[in-house]
Amino acid sequence: MRAESVTRRFGAPATPPLRATEWKRLGVFLALGTAAFLLAVVGAAFAPLALPDALRRSAHPSIFVPLGVAITMLMLRRDASGLPASERFNPWPVGGLSVGWFVAGVGLLAATIPLFVLKFGLRWSANGAFNGTTLALMLWSIFMTAAAEEIGFRGYAFWRLIRLIGFWPAQAVIAGLFIVSHLTLGGFALLPALVGTVAGSLLYGAVFARTQSVAAPIALHTGWNVFQHLLLSPLNPTATPLLVLFPHAPSPGEYALMVVWVGLVMVAGAVVVLRLGPKQTEIKTSNYS
Repeated sequence: MRAESVTRRFGAPATPPLRATEWKRLGVFLALGTAAFLLAVVGAAFAPLALPDALRRSAHPSIFVPLGVAITMLMLRRDASGLPASERFNPWPVGGLSVGWFVAGVGLLAATIPLFVLKFGLRWSANGAFNGTTLALMLWSIFMTAAAEEIGFRGYAFWRLIRLIGFWPAQAVIAGLFIVSHLTLGGFALLPALVGTVAGSLLYGAVFARTQSVAAPIALHTGWNVFQHLLLSPLNPTATPLLVLFPHAPSPGEYALMVVWVGLVMVAGAVVVLRLGPKQTEIKTSNYS
């Protein structure tokens, strides 16, 4: 598949008479989305401290995701009369492509492991403190967090930007916002935010454009994060059956190499998605009627 056929899948950029309307629609979505985000912040603040860590982690996305899907559906229903189905996208967070893209996310993260094993001596040991219930709750949290990020960054707003300014400029804008969100809300250090977050944003944006759905990037993002939690950087040490062991604390240079390697794998994945993959779309016109 040629890259052009993917990046132009949402139709040509809006003509001048319609651009003002498209910008207005984007502004309406951003206003409603911001309100939903703030409402989720307030709601998550009331999550009892006695709840398990994973449930408190997922409190905000568990509120934001259904609100984000509902807002997207309302906006798309209004847009449906003016655009052919081939230029729209499927807003549902789970779909027929989810399993395959989840496996792809696991596979991409797995591609980073050999370097860590051979170069840095990465090993694992059985985790005596492992708790299956905690793992199940953490998997839910990982999914909901990925869904919230993809609905917010690779959903309606990204689709509108592609139509307004083109695929790659839209990718650059979303990647910049993704960096800011991970630096501020995610607590990321500068290097992972600049390398891994940008590469991930480009990858998930490419998958969104290829499949015309948010379900695919959500599944890919979830697969990557689940495998990362299990094998590289657990979010909760009792929520993984294996403990990762490094023979020594990575030096700054080694850490930078790890981050760059992860970024390169993600960029390679984006190239494959845009240039080599077979066509996969998941558009259902009944979603908007």
